[in-house]
Amino acid sequence: MAEGSVGAGTGAVVGTLKGGIGTASTVLDSGITVAALVVANAAGSVTDPETGVLYGELFRGGRVEYPAPGVHEAAGRRLAEVAARNAPPPLNTTLAVVATDAELSKAQAQKLAGTAHDGIARAVRPVHLLSDGDTVFTLATGRRPLDAAQPLALNEVLAAGADMVTRAIVRAVRAAEPVDGPGGAWPSYEELYGRPSSAG
Repeated sequence: MAEGSVGAGTGAVVGTLKGGIGTASTVLDSGITVAALVVANAAGSVTDPETGVLYGELFRGGRVEYPAPGVHEAAGRRLAEVAARNAPPPLNTTLAVVATDAELSKAQAQKLAGTAHDGIARAVRPVHLLSDGDTVFTLATGRRPLDAAQPLALNEVLAAGADMVTRAIVRAVRAAEPVDGPGGAWPSYEELYGRPSSAG
């Protein structure tokens, strides 16, 4: 599906950057699929103020590409200008749906929704503020039963749910397009920092 500044992501912002819609999915060793759809719209920031790297990219594994110092300094100057010009949005809500083909009870689905909030906390700082209405929904089709011989089989799904939410937020921010209009000027992350050489 389309990502970035589309649908509910059209007016989304994260801190002083443009937010948007992002998705991510994985197939576990058990064959169970876990996927996330996120509208990244948070009061907190998605970037480390010291380096400019996206917080969520620090949790994906592998090598992290840090922006060049000069690029980060220029981005900082632009974001300071934006912060001075824009009135901060009064309310923000990061919305997420975590879907799986696992067979889950209502209690297990509620647990998955709860742990998936950790995925937001990895990608946004500060998170869950009074001006945030962060909400995660869980959907389970029930096509693949959990391994009855493994009482902790749900753990794999729980961990993946949080991971996919983090990845989806990164994708949302990277896919977002800058906007300059009556609601303010909101630059995109890639406008300021460019695409990573490993993007694809």
